[in-house]
Formats: sequence, C-alpha cells, structure tokens
Amino acid sequence: MDDQQGVLELEGRLETGPELSTCRERRGFRKYKKNMKHLLPYRPYSIDKYPKEEFPLAYAGCFSCMFYSWMSNLMYKIWRKGVGVLDGIYLSPIDATEQNELRFERLWNEEVKARGKEDASLWRVLLRAIKSRLIITFIFILIVVTFSILTPALVIHSFLDYLTHGDVKFSTGYIYLLGLVFFEGGRSITGALTWIITYITGIRVRNGFMGLLFKKIVRLKGLKDKTVGELVNVVGNDAQRVYEANAVGPFILVAPITLLSGSIYGVFLLGPWALIGCVIFFAFYPITGIISRITTYLRRKGIVITDKRVRMMTELLTYVKLIKMYAWEKPFANTISDIRSQERVILEKSAYVQGISTGVAYLVPVFSSVATFIAMVASDVNLTVPKAFTYISLLNAMRFSLGVMPYSVKAISELSVSLKRFKSLLIMEEIEDLKWAVTHEDSAVEFLNANLTWPNVSNPLNESEEYVMEPNGSCVKVNFPLEETKLTSDSQQENILQDITFTLKKGKTVGICGSVGCGKSSFISAILNRMDVVSGTVAVKGSIAYVAQQAWIMNSTARENILFGFPYDKDKYDEVVSACCLKDDFDSFVSGDMTEIGERGMNLSGGQKQRISLARAVYSEKDIILLDDPLSAVDIHVGQHIFTQCLQKLLKNKTVIFVTHQLQYLPECDEVIYLRDGQIAGIGKHEDLMMAEGEYYSLVNLFNTEHTGELDKLDEQIEIEINGDIRPRLVSVSKDMTHDSNMPPVALQRTMSTVSQTDDGVQNGKKLERQFSAMSVTSEIDDDGKLIMTEESDKGSVNWSVFGEYFRAMGGYVVCFLVFLIFVGSVMSTALTNWYLSYWLNQGSGNTTITVGNVTMISKNITDHPKKDMYMIIYSMFIIVMAALLAFRTFIFMKVTLKASSKLHDNVFLKIFSCPMSFFDTTPVGRIINRFSADMDEIDIRLPMSAEVFMNNVLSILFSLGMIAFVSPWFLLAMIPLSAFFVFLYKLFVKCVRELKREDSITRSPLISHLTATIQGIMTIKAYNKDAEFLIKFRKLLDLNSVPYLIFYLSNRWLALRLDLITMSVNTLTGLLIILTFDSMTPAMAGLALSFAVQMTGLFQFTIRLAVDTESRFTSVQRILDYSQNQVTEAVANVNDKQPSSDWPKNGQISFNRLRMRYREGLPLALKGITFDVKPQEKIGIVGRSGSGKSSLGMVLFRLVEAASGSIIIDSFDISKVSLEILRSRLSIIPQDPVLFVGTIRYNLDPFGNHSDKELWEVLEKCHVKETIVNLDQQLDAMVIENGENFSVGERQLMCMARALLRHSKILILDEATAAIDTEKDALIQTTIKEAFADCTMLTIAHRLNTVLSCDRILVIEDGKVAEYDKPSVLMSRPDSKFKTMLEATEKQQTM
Repeated sequence: MDDQQGVLELEGRLETGPELSTCRERRGFRKYKKNMKHLLPYRPYSIDKYPKEEFPLAYAGCFSCMFYSWMSNLMYKIWRKGVGVLDGIYLSPIDATEQNELRFERLWNEEVKARGKEDASLWRVLLRAIKSRLIITFIFILIVVTFSILTPALVIHSFLDYLTHGDVKFSTGYIYLLGLVFFEGGRSITGALTWIITYITGIRVRNGFMGLLFKKIVRLKGLKDKTVGELVNVVGNDAQRVYEANAVGPFILVAPITLLSGSIYGVFLLGPWALIGCVIFFAFYPITGIISRITTYLRRKGIVITDKRVRMMTELLTYVKLIKMYAWEKPFANTISDIRSQERVILEKSAYVQGISTGVAYLVPVFSSVATFIAMVASDVNLTVPKAFTYISLLNAMRFSLGVMPYSVKAISELSVSLKRFKSLLIMEEIEDLKWAVTHEDSAVEFLNANLTWPNVSNPLNESEEYVMEPNGSCVKVNFPLEETKLTSDSQQENILQDITFTLKKGKTVGICGSVGCGKSSFISAILNRMDVVSGTVAVKGSIAYVAQQAWIMNSTARENILFGFPYDKDKYDEVVSACCLKDDFDSFVSGDMTEIGERGMNLSGGQKQRISLARAVYSEKDIILLDDPLSAVDIHVGQHIFTQCLQKLLKNKTVIFVTHQLQYLPECDEVIYLRDGQIAGIGKHEDLMMAEGEYYSLVNLFNTEHTGELDKLDEQIEIEINGDIRPRLVSVSKDMTHDSNMPPVALQRTMSTVSQTDDGVQNGKKLERQFSAMSVTSEIDDDGKLIMTEESDKGSVNWSVFGEYFRAMGGYVVCFLVFLIFVGSVMSTALTNWYLSYWLNQGSGNTTITVGNVTMISKNITDHPKKDMYMIIYSMFIIVMAALLAFRTFIFMKVTLKASSKLHDNVFLKIFSCPMSFFDTTPVGRIINRFSADMDEIDIRLPMSAEVFMNNVLSILFSLGMIAFVSPWFLLAMIPLSAFFVFLYKLFVKCVRELKREDSITRSPLISHLTATIQGIMTIKAYNKDAEFLIKFRKLLDLNSVPYLIFYLSNRWLALRLDLITMSVNTLTGLLIILTFDSMTPAMAGLALSFAVQMTGLFQFTIRLAVDTESRFTSVQRILDYSQNQVTEAVANVNDKQPSSDWPKNGQISFNRLRMRYREGLPLALKGITFDVKPQEKIGIVGRSGSGKSSLGMVLFRLVEAASGSIIIDSFDISKVSLEILRSRLSIIPQDPVLFVGTIRYNLDPFGNHSDKELWEVLEKCHVKETIVNLDQQLDAMVIENGENFSVGERQLMCMARALLRHSKILILDEATAAIDTEKDALIQTTIKEAFADCTMLTIAHRLNTVLSCDRILVIEDGKVAEYDKPSVLMSRPDSKFKTMLEATEKQQTM
C-alpha cells in the first residue's frame, strides 16, 4: 500500500475489490469440506480453482500449513515491495465478515428464542460457533504437551544416565541427539499448527461479532444510555479482546494436562517427593483464580474510566472550535488530567497484579525444584544428576503451561467483560416497522388517539450498571456497584405527544409550527418509529426521506452525499442541485461537487449542509418527505427559491411534512398543524385557522408585528434625520397576510442573500475564488478536491529517537539503567540457582567414607556431606532472593512505564489542543481518537507487558548461553554461524511485521470513522433504509483491515517456527559438545548445560516474537510523538509583552486597523485592509454576501486565524500581543450551532462550578428556558445525553445563550443564534439580548437583516473590504447605499 493512501483511496480499494463473500451458510459435514482439503500433503496452486485475490492459506496443503511455507512468498514480497502487495488479497468467504456475522446472528437468535433475552448467554453462542475448531485445538494441544513431556522423560533422562556411567561414545550418543531433534521438532510443528487454528478462529469470531454489533447498531430504535464513544469502544476495542481470547484462551487447558502428566512422571522419577513440586504447581491455580477475579474487577473499573475519558475526548474534539473560543482548553485539560489520574491508579494496580502473575509463572518451576530437592536431601534421600536435571527439565517444560496461563486467564477474563457489554447492546430495542396499517388507501400517515413517549433510558440487563454523577456534573456509566447517586428521570416516561389524531393524504403537504419544545421534531420521530406508542395507533404507508434539523453529512464528496447510494442520473441530479441553490456553491468549490466534505460537514456553512441534506431527500424520490425546519439556516432568496422549486415543483406529488418557524410559507401548505405542549392545538387550512382567530392567529400576528416593527422604526428615523427631505420609503410588506390566502408565500424577515442578486434575479457578484465563509476556518482543499489529510505511514524501523523519548518519559536514562540492573539481578538469581545446584551435586559426599558391610568406601550420596546443612540453607535462600527481586522489579517497572504513558498522554493532549483549527479541519476526529484510545491502550497495557516479558526472556537466554559456554567454551565458536543466520533472518523479515502493524493501524482509522459517522447519522440512515448499504461498507472496511491484522499475527508464528531451527541447532550442538568433550566436564555440568539448552527451545522463538511485537507496539509511541512533536501550535504571547489587567476590557472599544488576513500561506486574502472603529457598548450589525468576510472577522478577533498584517486594538491593547487564553476568556460568542455536553444541565451551563444555583436560574429565566428545566424531575441535575438529543434544537440554543450570559463578557459576538427558535421566543430573546447586553459591545453577524435593523451601526463587507459603515438610517438615506439595495432587493423578492 502506498504510504500516502488515504480514506478516499481506501474506499476506492473497497469498491474495486472482488466480492468473495457469500450469504449462504453450509450446514452439516459439508461445511468442513473446504477445510478438509488442507489435509492433502500437497495442493498445487491453480488460478481456476483459487482466485488470485483469495487469502493464500485457502489453497495451502498439509506440509505448507505445517511449515508456513504458504507465507514465505508473501513475506518476501512484503519485504521487497512493501505492504502494497496486500491490496489484491482478501479473506476467504469462510473467514470474512459476512458469513460469520450471519452465523453469529442465527446462533444468537436461536439462543434468545430458547432462553429469552435475560437468560441468553453469549458464552453459549460463542462455544456453539467454535466447538469443532475448539475440539481440534485441544487435540493439537494434547500432542504438543505429549512432545513437551517426552523430551525430558525419554531423551534427557536417558542421555544423562548414559553420561553418568562414563563410557561415552559418539557411535552411541548420536541416537540421543536424534531423539532430541525429533521430539523438539514435533513440538514446534504441532504448536505452529495449533496457532494457525486459533488465529483463524479468532479472526472469524472477531469479524462475526463486529459485524453483528454494527448490524445491531443500525437497527437500534435509540441509543438510550449508550454514547457514541462507548459504542465505538465496544465495537472497536472489545472486538480485539474477543480475538485475543480465541487466539490464546484455549491454551489455558495446557496447564492441567501438563501438570497431570508431569506429576505422574515426577512421582515415577523421584518417588513421593515429586509431589511437593507438583503441589506448588497446583497451588498456583487458586492464585491464578484470585488473579483472574482481581483482573476482571480492575478491568471493569478501568473500562468505566477509559470510556469516560474517550467519550469526553470525543466531545472535546467534536466541539473544539467552541472550546477554543471560550478558552476552555486548560479547564478541560485539568478535567481530562483528573480522569487520567483515576485511570492510572487502576492501571497501576492491574499492571502490578499482571506483572506478579507473569513473574511467578516463571519462578514456580524454580520454587518447586528447590523445595523438592531440599525436602529430599533433608530426609536423607540421595539426589543424582540424572534425576535432578531431568526433573528440572520436566519443570521447565511444565513452565510453558504456566507461562501462557496468565495470558489465557487475562484474555478470558476480559472476554467475559466484553461479552457482557456485547449483550447489553444486543438486547436493546430494535426499530421495527409500525404494526398498524393505514385505514384508507389514499392515506400516507395516520395518527389515531396516539400517545407517544421516548424510550426509557434504563439498563436492559437490570444489573448494577448505572450512571454516576461526578461532583462537577459530568456523568459516567459504571457496571459495578458504587455508592453514588443514580440518575433516573421519570419524566422521560411522560407522554411527549398526547392524543394525536391526524390523517395526511398522499401527495399533500402539511406544515407544522409551534413554540420551542412543543413536539414538532417528536412528531417526525414518531413517524420514523423512534418513539414508543403508549396508546392509540400510528400508521405510515410509503418510503421515507428525512431532512434532520441538524443536517448529517458524510465524510465523502458533495455528490455522494446527495446521491446517497442511488444511481446517478445527470439530468435529474442537475435539476435537484439547481432547485436547492447548490449550483453556485459547487461552482465555487475547487473540484465542484466532487470536492470532499469533511467530517460532520466541517468545511460547509450551516446553510450548505442543510441544502445538501434537502437535495438528498429530493433526489431520493421517496413517497414521504420529512422536513424538520430545513430553511432555518438559509436566507430569504434561497428559502423562497427552495420552497418554490423543491416543495411546490419537484415534490408536488409527494407527501411532505414540513416543520418550520418561518410562517410565511404556511399559506401554501395544504394543511397546517399548530402544536402546543405535545398536543394539536389547531389543525386545518391556513385561512380557516386564521378565521378562527385562535392561538395560531395570534402567533402569525406576532410574527408580522416583530418583523415589520423594526422597519417602521427605521422609517421614522430616516424621516427625522433627513427632515422629510426625501420621499418616505414604501414598505411593501403586506399587513394582511393573515387574511389574503391568494398571496404568495413572502418572507417578512430581512435577510442577506447567499447569492446576492440584482432586481432581475441575475447574480451580480463575481465568482468567488474560494468559498471562505463556507469552508471551515482554515480548511485547505487540494486541487483534486481532497480536504482530509492522508495519514502518514513512516517507513523503516522505529526510529531510535522514539525509544529515546520513551526512555526520557520513563524518567531518563539513569532511571532506565537502574531498572535494567534490577532485571539483571532478578534473572541472575534464577540462573544462579541451577548453577549452585550443579555445584552442590559436584561436591558429592565430600569424600566422606562409609562402611557397607565390612567394606569401607567413599560415599556417592550428597546427604553424607558434612556441610549438607550449609548447602541446603544457601540453596533455599535463593527462593527469598528471587521473590523479593520479582516484587521490587514489577513495582518499579510498573511505575516507570505508566509514568511514561501518562506523560506521553498529557503531552499529546496539550499539543493537540494547542493546534490551530486547520489541524482539526483536515484531520478526522476518528483518527485523533484512535491515538487516545487504541494507541494509548497499547502504551498503557500491551507495550509494558510485552517489554517486561521480553527483557526477562532476553536476559534468560543470555544467561543460558553463558552457562553453556561456561561448561564448554567451544560453544562460543559454534555460535558464530548460528548468530549470523539469526541476524540475517531477523533483519530480513522484521520489516514485514513492522509494516503490517502500521498497515493495521492505517486501515483501522477509516473503519472507526465509518462506525462513528454511522452512529451519529443513525436516524437519517434508517429513514432512507440505507442500513444495509452501510453494513456492506462496514464489512468491506473490516475485511480490508483483517488482512494485515491476521497476517501480522501469522507472520510472528512464521518467524517463530524458523527460529526454532536455530534453537534445535543449539540443542544438538550442546549435546554434541558434551559427547565430544565429556572428558573435561562432570555429569553435573553436562546436565546443567543440557537443561539450559532445552529450555531455550520455546523460549528463544517466543522472545524473538516478543522483540518484534514490542517494536511494533512502539509504533503507537511513534504515532503519539508524531502529534506531540510535529504539529504546529497556535501563536504564543511573548513573555516580554505586557498583559492586560484582570478587568480588561473595561470599555469594549475595538479598532480594526488596515487588517489583512488569509487562512493559510498561498491562499488569497480573505480580509483586505479592513479599517473601522467600534465605540464602547455599541451594537454593530455585520452584513455581506457569502464569502465577503463576515465570519472571517470573528475568526481573526478570536485569533483562530492570525492576521497577515494590520492590527486589532481592544481598549488600547493590541490583541496580537495578548495571550490567547486571556483574549478568548474576555470575549463571548453565541454560535449558530448549539453545543451541549454529556452531563447535567448545571455542568453544561457552568462546567467548572464558578457560579451559584441562583445565578444559573437567573440566566435560564432571562433566556426563557427556565420553565422547561423546572418541569424536569431533577431540574439542574437533569441529564443531557450526547449532542443534547433529549432537548429540541431551540432549547439547546437557549441554554447556550444562558451559558454566554454567565460569562459577563464586555464584548459579545452573536452569530445568528436564534435561527432555530420560534417567533414568540425569538421576540422575547431579542428583548433579553437588548437588556442583558446593554452595557456590552456587540457584533452581530447577520443572516437575517431584521436582526440588525436596530443596531447602532451597520458594517457592510464586500470582497473582504469595508463597503459601508454607518447608522442604518443614514445608509438608507443614500441613493447608492449597498445596504439600501439589499433591503430593496429583499422587498422586491417579497412582492414577487
């Protein structure tokens, strides 16, 4: 794969890849037919039988599987050409996602049907799915154990016994060497086959579960208490646990089989004394059980905190622009730091327990042998060299069972937790088709006495999983008992929609209006079946298209967002694009409609996102079109055009439900519904409702009054200021809209057109070079329309600087050296234990004479040695030394590695949030979250675990080789060619493993991004019935990732098997040297050398794999360092610059002096010499067409983009010399898109607890949302779910306004913050703004002109320059005024 391969290229690979999967699952013995072909000794490759793209293992024969020969050609290609050779390789259908997903779905459904949701067990499902492979795995494990036991039992014991007799000849000795090679080779080959089976089982289970969980997610009726971050964590990270459990878990059976067979032979060898060692081995089992329980408990606690951290990180990154503008980086950094500290405490405990568990597993054989031999000698039982070193070799063989056991226990423990999390998702309620049918053939939607509510947010498992509220109001979900506050909300059980009776005929358009929170969006959700029907019926007939109030946009091209999987019809497409006013937007894009749109539409304006979402609905040609306030983000010209061309023309024969606050369009609807408090307060034609003079009549009158009052005041000001010198302007706004049903749907609000038009409707603005206001603050689109930066893939080995940075993060090189010395001492104590035993056995009886009968002779029994007690004490002391060093080593290593991971985390977090907005515009959130979730998980847990075992094993190997060389120095000479072969093999193929790991990380990012985007757009996806297409894409992305993922693990085994050749050579060489040089050594020394050589057989290849694995895990460190070291940061204030006082700005005076700004070097200027002054407490309205530079003023004022030249002075301070934190904390902005965090209402208003409840209630009352909060059971402590979805958009906007009120800033930016608020609330809010911010300097960026008519002065920006700047009345008095032209153009549009 090319290193610059990005998301779009990856998607291209998906589209061009062959479809190898099949939906049909074979039953009975037939399903084994394909796998049975692997038993053939040789299977010649044939392109006719096996597609070139299929995974090579699919056509491997028996010998090829045994020796991993099928991988040799693949590894060579990767080494020569890179991982690009994998582009044409896909998993076999039997291993791919689709078939396994369908199988797991069938098994889960059968389990639920048999036992019910509550008692259904995923354990049973899993065992049923893999039982055949599990049985085969256990058979191979039994063979591996047999070879492991027979090596010391038959070969070692016979060989040492042969050496003891002294008559050593090569003609006889080579037989033992052949036996050694046979048994060790058999163990290696059967072990390699076992790993193939478990790895393939793991990938099938991983893919099956991930596919099943994704399918469940797109079918959910609602997320309930699940957050996006949690669902991503469950599907992404927990699936890794499932793979590991299936790959390593079965080896937990190695331990009991080995212990049983080893104990039987031990008793045969040493008699009952061997039971002492066996008891110590068996005693490790309950310890392992305790460790398992502790690991599970810590894992569950850790998951809670990790989920909380990832969820908060996702929120922070999603809303990073707001956080920067509010200068909340440091407070949120402190919050993340606190969460990280809690996580670190759990990680430390878990790491220490795991380290002790792993270390003890290595020491148990030594403890067992020492205890057994001491007991024998103390009981005056003779210990011979063959018995001693055969028993030690037996214990070392048994050690493998304990060595792998902690991994197996840990994997199974984590699997248990993951399966519970899977189940909590799988038993959630799915969205289904409405069970009622329409009663009339011509009906599209029918409500009959319907009462509806939102699904209850509760734990479906009824376990101890609950929400826990933090002191600051944020919340975290736990799944174990905690003595904390459980947050419930009975109010969520109240009916949201009550007694709804309504029938919508096919082909009709109904308009729905009402105040904020009255149930308009809930009405649409009910049609989408997202709500629970408490009583009555809801029936829908026909396919549905849905335009959400907050448009959901995919990270794809503009065209693909509109097509949404439907076939491309150019004529139809062009017609829809024109009707939705998107043609001029696309023309201004670098690559037109093929320009890539960022995540969540980050490089589009709110209006563009809404129009693309609308175009998607129109193009789909569905029967029923649901429009949730689609025109709130567009201006009068665009809104009028869309209503006429889309709703009245293209959707003329469609059934349309049109929710809106823009009442001017309602007369053209076939029917109007007025909602109040979840009930229909008025229904009928517009004229009939107006004649009734009810609440709807009052609402329309208020709408008219609000939008004409400002113009009346402006007219009066003009007439007064010019003393009647000019002809009073005629206001062509009909006051009789309420009764004139024949009047066209004119807008009473003054707006600024996105495409400014002359009187004849021809565009008079020149085509924009670049769409600055539409594109995100600093987005840069390449010539090919690509926005999102591709993820870099560093070539070659991990740079030494990465290791250096990690060592420095651990505390420095001195600390690392001390840790290394502790490891040396710990391993040395183990090696010296066996050396001391050989020394003791060499002493024999100390030439003690004994009398046997009448014969006096020198004893050969070591129990007769006069210093026996001294030898016993020294030998037994090794146990205490080893245990103490292990505990100390584990503690120190745990501390320094977690110190390093925490420092890396903190550094990258601070660096990320100090990056300019350009970084976030061009980097997907999923990619950044991958650093803080998957990469941090590697650095926190897997890297230290691998590194600790690796260091221990390397030192063990070095001491083993040292001991063999100590016995026979000739061994050093023979090791030269073996070492050369090892280095060649390692250097040749380690690159492959490293690149595969990187490729796994790179292909994982689009998978996570797709998962995240799907969860965020679940309502839109399901409404269009596109869940199947998104599932197919997920399958393809997962299968694409599975190839490097699986080959990475298999390549380790491929390398390990070849490394076993080296260790078998070491064993054979050691035996050969013993035979050839036996005259210069004792049997005890020969036994010592042979025992060390044999234990290296499994240890050596395991260590080399650990070396590769550890280095590959350092790529996570490299990826973290890439962000923390190589990203550009925002400007930092000069320490010599004087900073303003704490009460700055006192007055709020602003001066823009010849300000020039461009978004990035090489791009044209967005602001071209802007100069104007704002007086203290002055209210300025900023108008101009799209791309003129309105938004750019706000960006440069907050220094989200630095000025190219010129300056901005606020109360005598040049803001370029003011620190960003001080500057942004003294300004406030009310953005157009409301942002709420997961947590309580109090937390959202005051995240850091700086204000009293009294102050909170005051601002809520001023923003007219107090009544809504008071009606909630927990009021300020009521929960806000992710994205604030349990509140309407209008309510969210009001709470964001309340948040701004709390800041009491002297300067306020208002970016059309009332677009989603109803007419009645809007009038009240405008009054609140005037009163609450009377003493503030306020800049209002206007999309609707009526919002700025009351401002003190109007700033008209054109092409990045100040076109006009004066009082509204003065501008209107000038014949050539551009502002006047805008208003007159609007009026003319209204009268048309």
